[in-house]
Amino acid sequence: MWNPAYVTPEVANIVSPKIVAMAVKRAKRPMFVLGSLLNTFPEEIAISTIEIGKILKEKYGTTLVSTGGSYLTLSKYLEPDAKIGLIDLINNLKNPYWEGFDGRGNYDLILFIGVPYYIATQGLSTLKHFAPHLRTITLCRFMHPNADYSFPNLSNEEWLDYLNKLKNLL
Repeated sequence: MWNPAYVTPEVANIVSPKIVAMAVKRAKRPMFVLGSLLNTFPEEIAISTIEIGKILKEKYGTTLVSTGGSYLTLSKYLEPDAKIGLIDLINNLKNPYWEGFDGRGNYDLILFIGVPYYIATQGLSTLKHFAPHLRTITLCRFMHPNADYSFPNLSNEEWLDYLNKLKNLL
C-alpha cells in the first residue's frame, strides 16, 4: 500500500562544508550541476556559488553543467562545460558506460545546487536507485533526503555562511 510518509532506509547524511570539501578532493571525476534557481538566488549567494564553480573547475577539473536556464546568470561570469536539460543529464549519469561530456568516462561525484526541489528530488531518487557508481551531494538551502549527502535546512544567512566556508576549504 502506498504511504506518502515512506522513506527508504537510505536517506541523505547531513554534511558540513568541511565534509563536502573532503569529498571533492577525493573525487576522480566530479561534476557541478547548476539549476535554474541560480537566476533567483540573492546576489551574494549567486556570486558565492559561481566562485565555488570557478574553484572547482580550475583546481579540481570539475565539469560545470548548466541546466534549466541557469546559463542566463552563469554565463555572465563563467562558461559552463555543458548545457543540458536535467532529465537528459540524469539519464546519462545513470548509464555506467556513458563517456561524459569530454569522452573521458562517467563521473563519480555529482554536486547539485539551484535545481527546483520538486524535480531535484525525483532526479536524486533515480540516481540513488539506478546509479550506484556515483555519489550525490546537494549544496541547496533545503535538505534533500534522496541525495547521498546534503546540507541541512538553512536560512539564507546560514546558507551563505556554508557556501563561503566551502569556498575557503576548497
